[in-house]
Amino acid sequence: MGMTGSGKSTFISHFCGTARAGHGLRSATAEVEAHLATHRIRDRRVIFVDTPGFDDTLRTDTEVLRDIVNWLNVTYAQNIKMTGIVYLHGINVPRVTGSAHTNMRLFRELCGDESMASVVLATTHWSRSAGERAAQESRHEQLVADDAFWRRMERNGARVFKHDRGETTARAIVHYLLDRGREGGGGGGMSLRVQREMAEGRTLDQTAVGIALERRIEEMRLAYERELGNLKRELDEARQQTAQNQQRIEEINEDRMRLESRLNEEKAARRQLRKNLKELQRERSDEQRKKLRDREQPPRKRSHGQKGCVVM
Repeated sequence: MGMTGSGKSTFISHFCGTARAGHGLRSATAEVEAHLATHRIRDRRVIFVDTPGFDDTLRTDTEVLRDIVNWLNVTYAQNIKMTGIVYLHGINVPRVTGSAHTNMRLFRELCGDESMASVVLATTHWSRSAGERAAQESRHEQLVADDAFWRRMERNGARVFKHDRGETTARAIVHYLLDRGREGGGGGGMSLRVQREMAEGRTLDQTAVGIALERRIEEMRLAYERELGNLKRELDEARQQTAQNQQRIEEINEDRMRLESRLNEEKAARRQLRKNLKELQRERSDEQRKKLRDREQPPRKRSHGQKGCVVM
């Protein structure tokens, strides 16, 4: 797990030929994806699970959370448990952004303090330049020392790694989790707080991670409404002045439409959180069936008079 661009798919690609690493601004992982390791590791069959980040470029945090929680709960109901979780953070980013902080908070609430002994926190994208490396070392220490970032998780048993040597450190991390799983009771596996909460019958908004996300959504709603109020006042002032402000009026109206669209998205997101396990699974199954139908539907024949165009 981790933010978009933190190196999740790249990490998995060291073990699985099916993982796709992204190289652009968009996330390469749109949904939760399971990959079987090409070779046995520590004489074990290992499956890696890649997840989209909560800052996904195409979907809201609520949609991402819903998919992750649904996958976790389906496997939990089948008594399939995880050996451990690797949370990745790009150390090349100069400061911990609001999105990164939200990612860490949601991750912590998703897992719960009692699951941290099976968690690895790893920094990625280390530079080979001595000057840049010194600044990155300082940022790494800040992550480990601050309760708002990794300190609390480490105190509860999470292990911190510097993932700075490609496949070598990736293997060290996986070996640590596999060995720790054996030591912890024969590889019985871990369960997360959100899995236990939803197994008790809670809806997603009643779980710790759902409450944290809803708090974040409310903060965003208030910020959008403040910005919308400022735009309305600016629009009134522009309308009272000369016709030269017409372009600015159009820009303000575009910004208003963008903000109103975001507010509507946040309202829809809050409705999505008020769903229990069965509703999440049913919704996910409906989406999967629709995707399957869309893939199986043959393309229509090309219309007469159209060149180089297939109408879908």
